[in-house]
Amino acid sequence: MSRADLLAIPDADLREGRVQHAILVHMDFLDAPRRWWTGWGDMEHDGYVWQGTGDLISIVGLESNYSLNANQVTFSMTATPEMVTNALEARARVRGRDVTVSLGLFAEGAPSPMASFALFAGTMERMPWALEGTTNWTLTLECEGLFARRNAPPRGRWTDADQKARHSGDKGFERLPLYANGYETKWRG
Repeated sequence: MSRADLLAIPDADLREGRVQHAILVHMDFLDAPRRWWTGWGDMEHDGYVWQGTGDLISIVGLESNYSLNANQVTFSMTATPEMVTNALEARARVRGRDVTVSLGLFAEGAPSPMASFALFAGTMERMPWALEGTTNWTLTLECEGLFARRNAPPRGRWTDADQKARHSGDKGFERLPLYANGYETKWRG
């Protein structure tokens, strides 16, 4: 989302609380990328149709801060045994693929977001499942943020030493270790 997107939201809507929000998720499955949102019904946005999931899928681990932590986001849903079987067979089409979670801002009664911005970008990883009792199946998809395992190949490029080896004299990652411990940059105006 750009500054222009925010400025395009009518001031009266912002001041009077007529702006609502929803989560938008893009999962880049190998053979069939999916776009869904936490509302009801289908919605057109950015040239795509987003499928509404309502409260069918839960999301855990979303943060709205802008630290460089290696956070994990987990998607969970109640499943049938057939869904679990299909998901386990699809692991190769899921693991390591991109996932993006965004926050969409809606004007009250608008059919699609006025603006959206990313809350999480990472990769889809493990898909554990659980059975509680004899009939309550749960399917989970664990997703790692872009900084997960940043010191190990192939993500080792996120280290200062690797960056300098590739581009001599580059200072872009010198301060990266500070951010791992919750360091916050104070910008001067």
